Amino acid sequence: MWLLQFLLLLLSLIALHAGHAHYTSGDVVYHTLPHFWTGVGFCPAGEINHNGISESLESPAMQLNLRQIAALPIGAITHIRIHWLLELVEFLEYSTDGVPRYDYEKFDKFVDLLQELHLSPVLEFMGNPGHVFTANPERNWFLWEHFVKSIINHQLARHGAARLSSWRFETWNEPDLRSYNRINFTAASYLEYVQAVRRGLSKAGGRRKSKRQQQLYRALRGPAGLFKTEERHPLCWQLLEVCNQQLAKCPIDILTYHRKGHDGTATEILNGSLALLSKVYHDYPQLQELPVANDEADPIAGWSTPRDFQADVRYAATLMSTVMLHWHAKLAGGVMDQLESISHDNAFLSYHPHEFNQRTLLAHFRMNETQPPHSQFVQKPVYAALGMLAKLGTRAADLELVNMDSKHSVQVMRSISGNGVAQYMATIFLSPEQAGPQLTAYHHKYTLNMSIANESAFITELLVPHSTDPVHVWQQAGSPAYPNATLREAMRRAQTPRLYETGPIWQYNSELVVNSASLPLPWVMLLRVCSAAWPKLKRPQQLEIVEVTQREVFISWSEQPRSTQCLKSYEVWFRERAGSDWLQISQGWHLPYPSFQYAPGLNGSVNGFYKVRGVDVFNESSAFSQIVEYLEL
Repeated sequence: MWLLQFLLLLLSLIALHAGHAHYTSGDVVYHTLPHFWTGVGFCPAGEINHNGISESLESPAMQLNLRQIAALPIGAITHIRIHWLLELVEFLEYSTDGVPRYDYEKFDKFVDLLQELHLSPVLEFMGNPGHVFTANPERNWFLWEHFVKSIINHQLARHGAARLSSWRFETWNEPDLRSYNRINFTAASYLEYVQAVRRGLSKAGGRRKSKRQQQLYRALRGPAGLFKTEERHPLCWQLLEVCNQQLAKCPIDILTYHRKGHDGTATEILNGSLALLSKVYHDYPQLQELPVANDEADPIAGWSTPRDFQADVRYAATLMSTVMLHWHAKLAGGVMDQLESISHDNAFLSYHPHEFNQRTLLAHFRMNETQPPHSQFVQKPVYAALGMLAKLGTRAADLELVNMDSKHSVQVMRSISGNGVAQYMATIFLSPEQAGPQLTAYHHKYTLNMSIANESAFITELLVPHSTDPVHVWQQAGSPAYPNATLREAMRRAQTPRLYETGPIWQYNSELVVNSASLPLPWVMLLRVCSAAWPKLKRPQQLEIVEVTQREVFISWSEQPRSTQCLKSYEVWFRERAGSDWLQISQGWHLPYPSFQYAPGLNGSVNGFYKVRGVDVFNESSAFSQIVEYLEL
């Protein structure tokens, strides 16, 4: 039996504030941990019609944005929620019976890209191709059912039921807002629409009688509302009233809502959910049986409003705290007992002069001085945070707080996977954003007592202001609109978590020490411990090389399930021609995530052969990926 005990001692270094805070694992209870935070979303720029949405989603900038978002550790992001996605469907004509005919070519092409990137869409039934629904309001009960059924049947024929089982389906986003309610829903027509969508989902695929086919039931999420007062947002509240009266006939299966913070803190996000669900369950008690999801669990409304904290480690810490607090609330029962998921509305494209400080995962630089113009992306700390969260195990303990002073605590979330001798542990430590002066006088000693310590290894990685803040590098260089290749490389060297310590447990007497006096706030630390019996790294899959601009490529690959928990870093190798020596072009880089941007400079070439492998915490290498040749056109 592989035994693991984990002890955290916090020792004051200043006599004036002498004190001790003790943390021990003891008999910790671990609960099954669904990774409920793996959704992102955005609204495409441009006009809301077929041409405008097509132009936005087909743009090279957006396509590279999506490739970067997908290039996180396996499971970091599983779903993407895109407003107006169904505007990619083009209305062709009415049949002689008055039934619309649609062209799915652009929708299919985009769905295929998501499939390639291992991203599942959250398909909002939200759009008005060819103004079909506004031109025929008296027939919407039929037109919506037909539209939904047609879309699903078309995708079932292309992808199969098993693949569509990972998709999510949702009603119209925030239907009470005039900016979204573009087909003029009334109280009656909105209910008619939701019921029609439910019928379309249920009838798609024909009759399903077998037990396996019954398991492919497609749940409908909704109403994706802000749920302000009943007077201001009557449509969403009315749907809850209908469902409460007869839950068995409720068209939605998962209650979705939007609750953001007001002051940029994770606590405000959670408190908003607690207040809303308390009211919902008080007024509509039957709805306590429905799973719930916060589709837009963001620190503050307005993605495009520039805010300094969204540029650096503070946003990363806020997102992590949001996940940890929701986990604690879910375990506590009460109104959050039925929490199914939270999602982050942060997959937008930022724009000048707010490349870093809008609510996005990536800083986007539009390089208009090149021929042709192109886009450069730098991963922000919040992107890295999602990668760290992906390393959590399959079971987790409740959130624990280590008090640092009278008002501030370090949040600790411990997780494990496996049984017997094959075990894995991942723990996230999250400092407060601010604290009294005595906080920086603490150091943290982590003691790992393991029955087979000489057969285990650990790795610690940090997100910390400045050293893992690409925005700091950019600002130090004067915040140029068009950063040159040297500055772009410097920013990318700061975009991943910092490797703090790694090695066999026994070499450190089972103790890891972090002196917080040297770490500015806020910081995040991920500690992973692996037994030697844990599954070894498997070879990277689906190596892809895509052009960024002349002599610059974005390289990404896929990870295999239950294979990379013990990864230390990736290596990217290149040779210019068959028979020449292989060169490790990622030498000196810490690459914990499956991507690398390669720009060899004016005298170099990206033409040649590429391969990738991983190195684990035991310094053992995986097999290389397949070799891929790239030729610049």
